[in-house]
Amino acid sequence: MLWRVLTRSKTTDHHRWGYLVFLLAAAPPVVTWWSASRSGQWDLWSWYTPLMYFVLIPLADLVVGADTLNPDPQDVPRLERSWYFAALPLLCVPLQIGLMLWGAHVFATAPFGPLGALGWVVSMGCLGGVLGINVAHELIHKASRTEQSGGGLLLASVLYGSFKIEHIYGHHVDVATPRDNSTAYCGEHVYRFIGRALRHNVPRAFELERRHTLRRGGRWRWWRSEVSLWFGCSAVFCALCVWIAGGWLGAVYFAGQAFVAVCLLEIINYVEHYGLMRRQLPDGRYERVDPKHSWNSDFLVTNMFLFHLQRHSDHHAHAARRYQLLRHFDESPQLPFGYAAAVVVALCPPLWRRLMDPRVDRHMEQLRRPPIQPAAS
Repeated sequence: MLWRVLTRSKTTDHHRWGYLVFLLAAAPPVVTWWSASRSGQWDLWSWYTPLMYFVLIPLADLVVGADTLNPDPQDVPRLERSWYFAALPLLCVPLQIGLMLWGAHVFATAPFGPLGALGWVVSMGCLGGVLGINVAHELIHKASRTEQSGGGLLLASVLYGSFKIEHIYGHHVDVATPRDNSTAYCGEHVYRFIGRALRHNVPRAFELERRHTLRRGGRWRWWRSEVSLWFGCSAVFCALCVWIAGGWLGAVYFAGQAFVAVCLLEIINYVEHYGLMRRQLPDGRYERVDPKHSWNSDFLVTNMFLFHLQRHSDHHAHAARRYQLLRHFDESPQLPFGYAAAVVVALCPPLWRRLMDPRVDRHMEQLRRPPIQPAAS
């Protein structure tokens, strides 16, 4: 009941207090450390974060259900200017970086066995995916230099600063076409997709930045590029982890949590666009991106944890729109679950295809139908 009061408010500040659950998203590693310190069960508690993210949150989605309420159009200008909504993602920058560095200390000093050490790295990688990359995705789409820099630092904390360039100038341009390595084909399993994305997206970021620089009449040097800058920040974070951990274990921890976070991002990319393709026009271009070209999900709990990332259909149609203003569209293809559950299902390709391929076929068939003409009067 309290959750519904906080998140289903009929006030003009739609879900104003519900977005504070990002603090709960940051809590599981701290809960792990506190509980394991008291019980001594370090290996068991090290897996608490993925348990919360991928079991407890999907169960909460089932209990609370979906929410299709959109902000009142007359309130949009005021909500857009609100310092409160702008501040919440920015607060995640020191929180994520601080927890990531603290995680190196725990990794080096806690009495983990091999299974516990793996669980801690996976847990901190999950945190980096949710509190790091997901929030960075919100920030890098904004015009503010502060938000842009905050997003870059979050991506650097998980060794994926190239996402800042590739996502904006690559994915958002080519989404739902064969040119996009972050759009999964229907029938493609998630493990092949992750490998394809990891192989191509980093080099593509350098190439996109090079082209952009040359079009503006500048001279491009890879060591002076923005992508290299963020990878340099990652090297600093790695060095800090080595210093905090007192040796090479810090580098193992940093690389491990970054790998998990990046893989989690690519699984989400797989879910967001699986099987959806834009029509190619006679002149070779593709139709404009609209809310029908991304999978949407309105399960409320996961949406609050992810700053409305699941309203991905509106995000791709209006990329600069802030998270509190993203809307539900009835014509958008709808996932049968939230992203937290979708990650688990996607990791089992036969189950994923059984649930999703018929939905892809139905939606693509609807897109191919000619529009219904009004009856003659």
